[in-house]
Amino acid sequence: MPSERCPPSVRNRVRHGPERALGRKNYLFAGSDAGGERAAAIYSLVGTAKLNGLDPQAYLRHVLERIADHPINRVAELLPWNVALAARAQQIAA
Repeated sequence: MPSERCPPSVRNRVRHGPERALGRKNYLFAGSDAGGERAAAIYSLVGTAKLNGLDPQAYLRHVLERIADHPINRVAELLPWNVALAARAQQIAA
């Protein structure tokens, strides 16, 4: 089940299933079990970014630019729903 911290619209989309399957047989060619798990994590981040109305490429760029200097105890700030909320807050303030 999705976290209760997710916006309700995201929880509803997760409960009712994805629009289409991601990965499928691609995991057979990941090179190793760990590679498949990493690919699944990236697919998950990309899908969650889309569900939150973010451009996946822009979201990943945002995270990769910040993650090296970001404190580990505040990594939740980089999750797609938190990035989307911060972006909306900036739009409202502008």
